[in-house]
Order: sequence, then structure tokens, then C-alpha cells
Amino acid sequence: MYYVGLLGVKVSEIMSRRVVTAKGDEKLSDIAEKMIQSKVSSVVVVSDGKVAGIVTEKDFVKFFALRVDYDSKISDYMTREVIVVREDASLNEAKNIMVSNNIRHLPVVDRDNNLVGMITVRDIVESVETLV
Repeated sequence: MYYVGLLGVKVSEIMSRRVVTAKGDEKLSDIAEKMIQSKVSSVVVVSDGKVAGIVTEKDFVKFFALRVDYDSKISDYMTREVIVVREDASLNEAKNIMVSNNIRHLPVVDRDNNLVGMITVRDIVESVETLV
């Protein structure tokens, strides 16, 4: 099921262009601090402008439970197989990707696979509210 309005809206129209990023050699403790300071729930790890990994607040709960050393590099614990969406995809397509993969954060890439934004479940909910 889809809403007709979601088909006409492109991901690039509602995505956040302000994405908090990190390099793979940064410490988990530094990443957590970035997330707190920036008031975000995920950080995208980049290498040469490309998405290399992602870490979310849900991951940090797991790290805490497993007593992971917070001086560890993010590259040792990030999710490496990151699901992304193209900026020219429809909002409905982004929603379907998120639902079928049970994810709340979806990095947005351009046709050269460079990171250009982030779309979250919250972004989609807020855009649906304006369409209704």
C-alpha cells in the first residue's frame, strides 16, 4: 500500500543535507560525543566521500551491553553493509526500503554514490503529515 503523495515527492526534497560524519579511525567515545552535541541518532562513516559504514544510537546500547571499550575505533564496530537510497528516488521507495529492512536511518547518495544527505523515519512521518 502506498500514498499517491509519496510517489510524487523525491527523497532530495525532504532529506537532511546536514549529515554528521566520521572517519573510520575515530573512537567510539568521540562518535557518541558528536551524536550528543549534534542531537542526532546516527553517524555515517565516510571514506573519500563514500559511505563506508553507519553507527546508530541502537548500536551504542548494544556496545554498552557488551561492555565494548569506548576507545575502540568505529571501523571495528560500525555496520559495514549500509543500505542507501538515491536522491532521485521517490519518498515511497525510501519508505519501502526502510520498512523491508527494519531501519530508521537511510543515507542518501548521488548517482556517483557520494553521500549527499540522510532521511529518517521521522522525516517521512513529518512529510506525510504535510501531505494529508
